[in-house]
Amino acid sequence: MTAFTPRSVKVKTSDQVLEIIWTDGHSSVYPLDGLRRECPCAGCRGGHENMRDSFDVMLFRLPALQVHSISKIEPIGHHALRITWEDGHNAGMYRWDLLRTACPCNTCFTPPITES
Repeated sequence: MTAFTPRSVKVKTSDQVLEIIWTDGHSSVYPLDGLRRECPCAGCRGGHENMRDSFDVMLFRLPALQVHSISKIEPIGHHALRITWEDGHNAGMYRWDLLRTACPCNTCFTPPITES
């Protein structure tokens, strides 16, 4: 088991978050709006050429633009999570390693460097 292995995954619709407790005990809390806006599927990214191996962590730290609900969450093998959103969209594969490295908590988050 690695730090990228989830111990539990909970959707808290009333709080508008998805919480993942990792096997090392760390808790990552992702806003549903940020997850929906960062859907990793080719359709949402605008084609395969726009796919990337990261999430924009800043979207997890911004105020929500919409309220969302998740109809279903399910693992994809041992490497990812499939989220079925209220509109039926479920093409995104949220990889565990990318979710962990994009943890928006104050301990994990590194603000972007701005040039002055």
